[in-house]
Amino acid sequence: MTAPLIETAGKAFASPFGAVLELRPDGADAIFVDGRVDPPAVAAAPPADKAGGDCVWRCSADVLRRALTSNRAVENAVINGRLAIAGDMSVMARLNLGDG
Repeated sequence: MTAPLIETAGKAFASPFGAVLELRPDGADAIFVDGRVDPPAVAAAPPADKAGGDCVWRCSADVLRRALTSNRAVENAVINGRLAIAGDMSVMARLNLGDG
């Protein structure tokens, strides 16, 4: 399940956002998006200089796939309580999701 989510995340982040985002789908391993580099790097492990994400998303894998398609899908998932976000909330304002 992790490989398809890594591929989806790799397509989703259009530009750097100055932080590490940790995506934690229910029942699966975390995915890390290093938005400190251009283009953002997506991997199954955190960057070597970081133990975890500055901002963490927790949700089902299905919600995560949909959320990665647009900023609007992220907003809807948060409002509907399907996506929990923890950590540095300023990261959210810097995200620019592409066409997933």
